[in-house]
Amino acid sequence: AADAMAAAGFISPSKAEDTPFPPIRRGRESGLPTGTYFADWAMPQARAIAEESYGAQEIKTTLDARLQRIARSAISGARLGSAQVALVAMRPNGEVVAMIGGRSYDKSPFNRATQALRQPGSTFKLFVYLAALRAGMTPASKIDDSPIESGGYRPRNSGERYRGEITLKQAFARSSNVAAVKLYHELGGEAVVRAARDLGIKSPLSADPSLALGTSGVTLLELTSAYAAAAANRYPVAPRGLPKDEPGLLGRLLSSQRSFGSRTHEMLLELLASPINEGTGRAAALHVKAYGKTGTSQDNRDALFVGFAGDLVVGVWVGNDDNTPLRGINGGNVPAQIWKNFMAAAIDGAVPPSPTKTEDPGLE
Repeated sequence: AADAMAAAGFISPSKAEDTPFPPIRRGRESGLPTGTYFADWAMPQARAIAEESYGAQEIKTTLDARLQRIARSAISGARLGSAQVALVAMRPNGEVVAMIGGRSYDKSPFNRATQALRQPGSTFKLFVYLAALRAGMTPASKIDDSPIESGGYRPRNSGERYRGEITLKQAFARSSNVAAVKLYHELGGEAVVRAARDLGIKSPLSADPSLALGTSGVTLLELTSAYAAAAANRYPVAPRGLPKDEPGLLGRLLSSQRSFGSRTHEMLLELLASPINEGTGRAAALHVKAYGKTGTSQDNRDALFVGFAGDLVVGVWVGNDDNTPLRGINGGNVPAQIWKNFMAAAIDGAVPPSPTKTEDPGLE
C-alpha cells in the first residue's frame, strides 16, 4: 500500500521504505451460531430465510425461554439412572417452543429428538386406531382381547392380562397388544401406514403386523408432530423453529392441511383421553383436560409418553444410546412423570392431582 502511494506521488520513496507493513488482525471464523439442540435444528431453517434477501436481518425463532427452562427442570428432576432423554414441546400449529436432545449438549450434541430413529412402542397405536375410526368403527366398537393362537406373529399383552370382549376405548386405554394386532389384520397394513403418513410420519415403515406395536423406528419430533395434528384437528402438522409470520409460511402450511372431520376428531380425543383417565397413562393426570399415550418398546429399550393439554403438545423419550434395555423404566412411569411435571409448570391450572398407583404397562 505504501509503494502504491509513493508511485502516485502522495509520499516520497524513502518514506515508503520506512513505512512498516500494517498488521492484519484475523478474528476467529465464527460460523452460524450453534451450541444447543434447538439452535442446531433451527439454523438450516433460518439460513434458508436469510438467503432469500440481502443485508443484515434479525430472524426470530419459536423457542420460548421460559418453557425451555421448565423442560430442563423436568428432565433434571427425573429418575433416569444412566439413560438418555429427549423432549419436544410444540404448539398445535407446529411451532417448537422447547427442545432437549439429550442430557448434555456439551458431552453429546447428537439430537435424540430429531436424529434418533427409535421404536415408538404403543404410541404408534394412534395410527392403528385412527385407521379403525376411518373404517367406520367407534370407541364403543368391540374387539376380542384374548391371546392370538394362530399365525406366525403372536404378541402377548403386558403381564399376560386379557379381558375378553372389550371396547376399542378400553383396549386403547389399557394398551392391549393383541387388540392392536387384530385391528391391523382386520384393517390391512395399507390403512395403518396411510394414517401414519397422513399425520406426517416420513420414516420407513414395515408393512407387517408388528408395526401395530410400534416396531418401526421414528423420530420423537415427527411422532410429536403427529399428536399435534390430533390436538389441532388439522394434518399434517409441520414442525418448525421459525414463527408463522415469516413471509408466506402460514399460507403454504394451511393450504396443504386437511381436517379429520368433527365426528372423527371427537372420537379420537375420546380415545386419547382414556389412557390418562383410566389406563396406562394415569401418572400423567393433570387438573386440566389431558390427552396422550404411553409407549414401551420390546424389552423396555424405549419408553415414551406423548400427549397434549392446553395449547402444548409434548413428547418425551427415555432410552439408552446403545439400545440396551432400561431398568425399571416404562412409558407409564418416568416419561409420563416428566411430561406431567413439564405441563404442570407450563400451563396455568394444570397442577397435577395426588399421585396414584399405576400398573406396569410392560410391552405396550
